[in-house]
Amino acid sequence: MLAFDRPRRPNGIKEKSDALLDELGHPESDNWPKFQQNFWQGLKKYFMKSQHQKCGYCEVQVSDDGDVEHYRPKSVIQELEAEGTELENLRNLRGRKKPEVTEHGYWWLAYEWSNYLLSCSICNQKYKSALFPVSLPRRERSHHKYKFQNPEKIDVRREQPLLINPFEKNLDPYEYFEYAPSGFIKPRDRSKRGLETIRVCGLHRISLTRIRGIKASNVWANSLQLLEAEPKSILQRILAVNLFFEGHEINSFAGMTRIIFKQITGLSWEELEALLIKENWMGDVEDRVTIALSILEENTI
Repeated sequence: MLAFDRPRRPNGIKEKSDALLDELGHPESDNWPKFQQNFWQGLKKYFMKSQHQKCGYCEVQVSDDGDVEHYRPKSVIQELEAEGTELENLRNLRGRKKPEVTEHGYWWLAYEWSNYLLSCSICNQKYKSALFPVSLPRRERSHHKYKFQNPEKIDVRREQPLLINPFEKNLDPYEYFEYAPSGFIKPRDRSKRGLETIRVCGLHRISLTRIRGIKASNVWANSLQLLEAEPKSILQRILAVNLFFEGHEINSFAGMTRIIFKQITGLSWEELEALLIKENWMGDVEDRVTIALSILEENTI
């Protein structure tokens, strides 16, 4: 996972959002809910740009199959009872259980700009769906079809979400995750938020770990070599440039790259950047980024 800056809300969106919310009415209304899905899917381009066409949870590149996902679920809330396992095609699940535990979700946030992020369809539809764990127990119901009471507007202010949002202020994913050379992810220091984010979004799924594996192995090896490289040497320059480029925000698994780099070297990403600036090596990175962006633009047209 990588921290992103939320895109600026376009002009007119708030007014349209407010109008749609008024039109939606209240959960007690007849034929409720009638969410206008076209509204948030029409905002995809803004999040595609701010997230560099990457899923906010797993960081894979997405295109037309990406979803504008509601961080807080709009319709119902589910609870994860069993994580399940991937089938052979690695796109479907067996045994994942996530029953609905409320009748309604955070319906008043259905059109809220701050509740959106771009997600791949696998993280959103196959794994997260309407899951939204919080640190404090929800208000329980007795002798009722649904286990918990529906959330209320006041809940948002007092809740402590366990699912990490890539748009959180001052987010440092290193605090929550660590990686093995194989690309396998696990919570750092038994982080509850790290664990629940992994479980909810399936960040430890086999298919995703395989995709991350080669890059994780290379970053691990390059980080170890950087520790031993002679200062100001050609080798140090090559390794530093390669690492910083792989961890650039435009690349898949940039968040993983930065975490592994800090795991191995003990250096922050800012310290690596300072080295590149000091030695006048940042131009090498910028050249590679320019080429990568041109290729990405060609593939997007």
